Amino acid sequence: MNPCAFGTKDPTYIDYHDNLWGQPLYDSLQLFKLMALESQHAGLSWLTILKKKEAYEEAFYNFDPAKVAKMTEQDIDNLMNFPNIVHNRKKLEAIVNQAKGYFAIEKDYGSFSEFLWSYVNHQPYDMQYEKPSERITVDETATQLSKKLKNYGFKFLGPVTVFSFLEAAGLYNAHLKSCPSNPNNLK
Repeated sequence: MNPCAFGTKDPTYIDYHDNLWGQPLYDSLQLFKLMALESQHAGLSWLTILKKKEAYEEAFYNFDPAKVAKMTEQDIDNLMNFPNIVHNRKKLEAIVNQAKGYFAIEKDYGSFSEFLWSYVNHQPYDMQYEKPSERITVDETATQLSKKLKNYGFKFLGPVTVFSFLEAAGLYNAHLKSCPSNPNNLK
């Protein structure tokens, strides 16, 4: 068992860790999708949302922000009965708000990716973890980004959730140094 994968034995999570988690994402649409999913796991385990990822993709037009931003109260009503997603109305509405905020950020910064990557000087910040006990769950960058996102209407993205997003999207390299999936070991 790879200790970098948070000690889990679940094959879905291990596959996610080994192939996606922490690999730098630069595509604005993929970053939006991951952020929307991260917002759904506030108060829940990431594994819960990971196992529902395909249903969320179906429910939210594969996280196409143009389509999501046009979703109505009736669409949210319908999603309250949609199978295999978390039926928390405020969280579902948050994704619609995030899509609207996505376009405001694109207008102000040129791209959602540019906006996010500016928080780490446009290159992954290496956390330099050697053992799991060194991991932290929040820092000043995540706190500042969370506040900025809130100004754009993003919800369910407090500092801890934003920190988790920064790790998942590879803006932070939070793999253990010895992890085979550490981007520094893949070069």
